Amino acid sequence: RQSVLEMAVALHGAPPAAGELAAVDDLRVPGRADLEAALEGDVPDGGPYARPMRDLLAARPGRVRDMLARYDALAAEADPARAVLTHGEPHPGNTMHTPHGWRLIDWDTVLRAEPERDLWDLDPGDGSILAAYAEATGVAPRPRVLELFRLRWEVADLASAASRFRAPHAGDADDDATWEILAAQAGAAG
Repeated sequence: RQSVLEMAVALHGAPPAAGELAAVDDLRVPGRADLEAALEGDVPDGGPYARPMRDLLAARPGRVRDMLARYDALAAEADPARAVLTHGEPHPGNTMHTPHGWRLIDWDTVLRAEPERDLWDLDPGDGSILAAYAEATGVAPRPRVLELFRLRWEVADLASAASRFRAPHAGDADDDATWEILAAQAGAAG
């Protein structure tokens, strides 16, 4: 965690020119329209998980809608002036040890965003990583922005599953894994 934090601190401290080509995080959730349609019961019978998804979401539409409303409220508080260059998924699985030390890999999620985008899942829950980040950068992570990005991950999982199961699908191993994620997230929402 400490090595990943050090790499995030270095990335966030990059000069603005380093991120000129990176898109700005607009905080939209891909597939959200499919999730909202599924909440309304609009789920074509395109595969084995269509009806179970419709039933699962019908059992807790208020809870999922509450997640969406909470996400929207937090996103409305976003402060683009705090944006830095972010990796998007700086976890140990996206690191590689090289002869020159640890390096972040898998750069397909880079965006300019608030630093919490890279911090929400890095802290072990005791505040130590967040405190170390604040000490290293002079920027105190904001709890509501950490919540925004944590909640975004959950909403994105739900939206991705809704998109997958509203489309034709065969019930393969990827569908099975997506169902498990959907059931866990919708269950967490309930």
